[in-house]
Amino acid sequence: MADESAEITKEAAEAVAFTNVKTVGEGPSFYSNMVMANAVSHQQGMQQLQAAIIGKVAEAIIGVSPSEGGADVAALQQLLKGAQTTPPVTG
Repeated sequence: MADESAEITKEAAEAVAFTNVKTVGEGPSFYSNMVMANAVSHQQGMQQLQAAIIGKVAEAIIGVSPSEGGADVAALQQLLKGAQTTPPVTG
């Protein structure tokens, strides 16, 4: 009976050790996938924002009458300039 108990304890310890190694080994893959999911989510949000901005700009262009076009062109250029993206400062 004591031999069986020692064998069960040894097998349990080996199973725990294997699980720990497996968990540590899968960590980088898990975090890499999480980073990719966050990047895709961010990209989708930026695309929605870009679509909204382009919609507003198109609405403003369509709503301009020829007589007031000169003043509105400058405003539209400022709006488009504000919608441009610049890469974040890193490092």
